Amino acid sequence: MVVVLLVVAGALLGAGCKKTMSEDDCRRVGEAMRAAWAAEVKRVGPADPQVSGKASVVLASEGERLSSEWTSDCRRELAGSEVDPGEIDCLTRAKTLEELRRCGAP
Repeated sequence: MVVVLLVVAGALLGAGCKKTMSEDDCRRVGEAMRAAWAAEVKRVGPADPQVSGKASVVLASEGERLSSEWTSDCRRELAGSEVDPGEIDCLTRAKTLEELRRCGAP
């Protein structure tokens, strides 16, 4: 998951600079990351009902942590930086972790 955070941050900073990253942009990307995480969990999560209750709680909290850390780091390190608006649009529209990774690909 750390790789996803690094790829996203690198993509935003390495792209053509035409927009200033706002705190709201940070929040929107964080929400998209949480939604993408939840979609992945649903797709590959445990099918066993005995395990799924406990696992679901752990996986959901990991998604919350991912989103929270991204948003906090983004506000601290990226807010106010110039970024490519297309990258932000790509990140906020991403529905899976793979789509998030592709947003940062050259």
